Amino acid sequence: MGRRPQRLLPVALAAAVLGAAAAPEATAAPTGDAALGCDRTLAAGGDVVAFVAGLGPGEVGCLREGIHVAAGVARIGAPGVLLSSYPGESATLSGRLWIDAGGDRAVVQDLILDGRNPEAKPSPTINADDVVLRGNEISNEHTAICVSVNDYGGEPPPRRVVIEGNVIHDCGLLPATNHHHGIYLAGARGALVSGNLIYGNADRGIQLYPDADGSVVVGNVIDGNGSGLIFGGDGSSSSDRNLVAGNIITGSGDRFNIESHWQGPIGEGNVAIGNCLATTADEYGGSPPGSGLEPSMQGVLTFGNAVARPGYEAPTVDAAALVGAFPCGAGGAARG
Repeated sequence: MGRRPQRLLPVALAAAVLGAAAAPEATAAPTGDAALGCDRTLAAGGDVVAFVAGLGPGEVGCLREGIHVAAGVARIGAPGVLLSSYPGESATLSGRLWIDAGGDRAVVQDLILDGRNPEAKPSPTINADDVVLRGNEISNEHTAICVSVNDYGGEPPPRRVVIEGNVIHDCGLLPATNHHHGIYLAGARGALVSGNLIYGNADRGIQLYPDADGSVVVGNVIDGNGSGLIFGGDGSSSSDRNLVAGNIITGSGDRFNIESHWQGPIGEGNVAIGNCLATTADEYGGSPPGSGLEPSMQGVLTFGNAVARPGYEAPTVDAAALVGAFPCGAGGAARG
């Protein structure tokens, strides 16, 4: 993380003011928290809601080791904020995290995000452009939606949100309600969902509904959710031009691994290609058999998706390693 440049009084200006040539004074190297890239730090037990709200444009806020309980909503409202665990430590933010429409270019990384909150609202909720959610563990012990990307209060849909390298698990009420997902791209433009491990969620691992356009979903492991991934739309909107490629999608318990559902206009330009699929569910075995790929899917072009038994019983390592180990290229694997 780069340091902010220090402005030095130019020699010529110093000479004019002082009446003599002067060399610029040496500036001391940052020490302590600043040397580690933290503008502000908060110890566990402090007011994390006020701390997060108080981060100004471009500031780096570091949470120290321990559990930070949000009595209310921890809301990022300034652009360019970075919220992270203190370097070398692991901090938990317990409660709802919201990046509102003023939080463009915010980065949330290397945290444990326990999204349980009294109103059972999604967490983290993203309403801003160019937000990055990276390297976090995200869950809520089966109480609500986890990651939600959507417009809010008449603002345009968030653009270019990046969700990468996270572990997202055990989100959503059980028994399943068909409404609680690991990642919910409700209204989004150009989102990137990459390298995440998404498992054990009540309903969809990833839902593109009703108006997610131009998303790229690549290199994720989506295992053991109610269903894997859905392309969809409501009575007036549809999710269009989304690419789902090179993912492992396996073991969906209640529905298909990949499916679509359109309540109004049918989506256009959606593609599912080169994914590794497997299911043991008879009712949702899909086409080809054992793929969990919905037969005769509308609004989605599918090709080059392989059926292969995964090389794991439970996804206990990082997504990139699992993607590399999955035998999609094995000879004789069915494709569809």
